[in-house]
Amino acid sequence: MKKITMFLVVATVATTMNAYAQYSNDALRFSQTNYGSSARFKGMGNAQIGVGGDISSLGGNPAGLGLFTRSEFVLTPEFNQTSTNASFLGNNSSASKQQVNLNQLGVVFHMPTYRSKGQDTQKGLISAVIGLGYNRNNDYGVEANFSGVNNSTSVYNVFNDYSVPANSLQSANIVRSGSVSEFNISGALNISNQIYIGAALGLVSLNYDYNSTLDEDGIAQNYYINYNQTQDTKGSGVNAKLGVIFRPIPEFRIGANIQSPTWFNINDSFTEDSNDPNVLGSETYDFSYNLRTPLKASLGSSYVIGNRALISADIDFVDYSTIKFSSSDGGDTQIIANNNRDVRQLFQSAINYRIGGEVKVTDFISLRAGYGNNGSAYKDDKDEQYFATQFYSGGLGYRNKNYYFDVAYQRVNTHSTFSPYQLQGLEPVAEATNNKNNVFLTFGVRF
Repeated sequence: MKKITMFLVVATVATTMNAYAQYSNDALRFSQTNYGSSARFKGMGNAQIGVGGDISSLGGNPAGLGLFTRSEFVLTPEFNQTSTNASFLGNNSSASKQQVNLNQLGVVFHMPTYRSKGQDTQKGLISAVIGLGYNRNNDYGVEANFSGVNNSTSVYNVFNDYSVPANSLQSANIVRSGSVSEFNISGALNISNQIYIGAALGLVSLNYDYNSTLDEDGIAQNYYINYNQTQDTKGSGVNAKLGVIFRPIPEFRIGANIQSPTWFNINDSFTEDSNDPNVLGSETYDFSYNLRTPLKASLGSSYVIGNRALISADIDFVDYSTIKFSSSDGGDTQIIANNNRDVRQLFQSAINYRIGGEVKVTDFISLRAGYGNNGSAYKDDKDEQYFATQFYSGGLGYRNKNYYFDVAYQRVNTHSTFSPYQLQGLEPVAEATNNKNNVFLTFGVRF
């Protein structure tokens, strides 16, 4: 029963302006981002905070840039395949969606400091590094198809029409797409090959689209209604990162990173329409608001074993109850207040953790594997962690003096809910398992 209650709480998708719960759940969606990374760190479960020396440091721990000893250019495309298995009104169904994206693109410039003849080259400020890079930190691509006989409610009930018997075949298709991406301007200092300090400014872009189509065919009474919902959300924001890596001995590193909240300005447009003009023609609701996502604090460490293997582990702390809405134009203060109340009531802090390893099987070839878990943000899911996200990954890489190739496979497992309409908790809900199969390919050139 507790799990069913949770389904009803989080089933909210695009709804009319009066059903303000849409925005608190969207705010959570836009706040659950991952650190951008190359195929190398993807293969290691993205455990990177205490490693460094990789283009991933642009969007992860910027202190890791301090471990670069040469300049680099790096490109990472990705292929995503998402499958969704849904249970709706006693029926099971499946759907899939594929796409190709640019996951990461960046360049790093290594600038060693000038040392006069006879000066100790291993003490003081050894080098400075600056980097520019794009990361795709979250992907919303998913498609779900489901159908079943509903003897409890009808979409007509949404419009306060109860003259139609609750006995119909309901078939729905829901498609989500979009992403959160980030352009980082980063810099780091290498002090005595022991202390690395870095900072980054992130310019964030948000794009989210939602399309829902419901076909309802009456059984007890012969009728047909089609109900459609479309949501188009775009936003831009800014954040900052400050990180450090300490290397007390050459084999061991420990890192810490603070990522500030992202301050977003978001424009949302929601449209609903029906083929029955007596119920609904076509209505569009526009809403603009400011959103502050949570701060993220991360710790990580890594250890090199015999110059042939590396093990790394990270942990993040994120308090989703600190998500904050504010008005962008001085209006709609009640919607803002209601959503801030929902955030406090529904969301909690969460722990994310990652662990990964890398083994050099030859001087040029490396094998990698990793695992990660992002904790559930919902208070009612504190014990079961039903809405946690799990990551499994593996990969291999080829590294030469002036260039390298890395490939990684990542599987992401999570649960979600879908509903073709909202009816104050009485709507039908599809319980879904989502599996993402992602392949990343990184090509890097040193110069």
